[in-house]
Order: sequence, then structure tokens, then C-alpha cells
Amino acid sequence: MSDRFDSIEESERVWLDEKRRSAARRSWLLIGALVLVAVFLAWLTVDGLGGGQAVTTTTTVDQRALADGQQALTDWGRFAVTNDLRVLKDSFWANGPQYKLLAKEAQSGDQPIGPPAYKVTMTGVQVISARPDQRVLRGRVLLTRPGEVAQTYAWDIWMRRDDAAGGRWRLWTVRETAAR
Repeated sequence: MSDRFDSIEESERVWLDEKRRSAARRSWLLIGALVLVAVFLAWLTVDGLGGGQAVTTTTTVDQRALADGQQALTDWGRFAVTNDLRVLKDSFWANGPQYKLLAKEAQSGDQPIGPPAYKVTMTGVQVISARPDQRVLRGRVLLTRPGEVAQTYAWDIWMRRDDAAGGRWRLWTVRETAAR
């Protein structure tokens, strides 16, 4: 009975079987490749990065004080051209000697010089631990602004940690030091 409905010739049957085997091979190769990719990604997630240890970035207390000190100097550079004390609110202690000095400067009535802000950078910085909540950033400070002569200072920048602000360090005062 099956002969009556079997209208495929033998050569066509061989060709069709080969096509099916070829398609099956491609499917298994694709499945195998996907399994290998999944295993590789799982290995990267669990063990591949960091040799089995969690990959973390750790910022030391001194690094945080240095970064916050640089931010305070950047804010000071913006304040110098605007006389806007709000620029300093996140990076200076409002009851600190340096902020009070800048507040007097802002009240002097001098017109702000306007943008661009001074670029203030520290180089050769040594971080000194004065107390657990206090760091001194000792180094050279360079103030630059287009069209003006660069200014260089040897400063000790006194930073105090603000635990109420998540451990952020704020500028307390600045003192000149001997040139290095």
C-alpha cells in the first residue's frame, strides 16, 4: 500500500535525506556553540575576572581626601570669577577660616570678572594624616586662565572630613609653605 503513495524516486529520497542530515548537523553545531558561549559567560561572571575574587575598586581615605581637595580647588577657581559663595557650599566648611576669608572677598563689592573659570591643579601632592578626620594636602598649586599669567603656589591645604556628608572631605584652610 505504501508503494501507491510513494511518488518520490530513489535519487530524490537520497537527496532529501542528505538535506535533513545537513540541517540536523547545523542545528547541533548551533546548539553546541550556544552552550559554549553560555559556559564562557558563566565562567567570566563567577571566576574569570579577578581570579575567583570579586572585582572591586577601593578608594582609600587619602585618595578620597585628594579627590575632594581637587574638587574644592576647582570650585574655588569658579568662585574667583563669579564671587558666588554657593559654588563653595559642597567643598568648603562654611565655618572654616578659608571660607570666611572668601566670604569677605565676595562682600567687598568688586564686580566678578566672569568666565572662564580659573583652572586650579595640584602637582607633587603629599597627603599627610594630621588626625583621623583631618588631612593635609601638601604640594604645588597652579592657577591658569586664558590671557593671564599662570600663578604657582606652594600650599598646605587642610581638609576635614564631614561625616554628615557621607565622609566627604571639605577644605578648611590653606597655608603657604616653603617652595619645594
